[in-house]
Amino acid sequence: MPTLLKFRYHYHASHFLWLAIFALTVMSQTFNWVESWRFDRVFIEQGRYWLIISGHLVHFNWTHWLLNMAGLAMVAFFFSPHASVKQWLTVILASMLLISGAMLLWLPEIRTYVGLSGVLHGLFLYGALREIRYYPASGYILLGILVAKLAWEFFNGAMPGSEEMTGGRVLTESHLFGAIAGVLVWLAEYFKNLIKQRR
Repeated sequence: MPTLLKFRYHYHASHFLWLAIFALTVMSQTFNWVESWRFDRVFIEQGRYWLIISGHLVHFNWTHWLLNMAGLAMVAFFFSPHASVKQWLTVILASMLLISGAMLLWLPEIRTYVGLSGVLHGLFLYGALREIRYYPASGYILLGILVAKLAWEFFNGAMPGSEEMTGGRVLTESHLFGAIAGVLVWLAEYFKNLIKQRR
């Protein structure tokens, strides 16, 4: 009997990175580490600098976590082969640092923050830009969709229904800063390769 839908798993080293993030976020929710791991301006100013990173690994609730894990699964499924583990890790750390740094410097009204969505926007933008190199049509379509989403959020706020699903305020600024981080990493790689080619 012919198979209408055939799926074949292709291993990539970055899958261990996605699984590690998945495991950390599951543990943080299961053992209720949210309050001790979340981005907290007061505690960071007192020297708990690790919250700049850990705040992106905890979530409001399991629904918020599930939505972010769905986004992470999409990154893993569509974009994993387009970059190395080192490149993906660079995007993750750059997004975390830029989002947290921007909140500390430019968004003084934000006292606490949780969630991976800002980092996911960095991963998606970076992945879409890398996708163009291998599959131009789908890469440009994905890039257009992401830019349109960011533009909507910039002018209109959170996407309809998103705050009801997550159970808290959606900080769209984190999406923008995460996306900027992803683009900056891609640009740094692009110009680095361009310089190498000209030598």
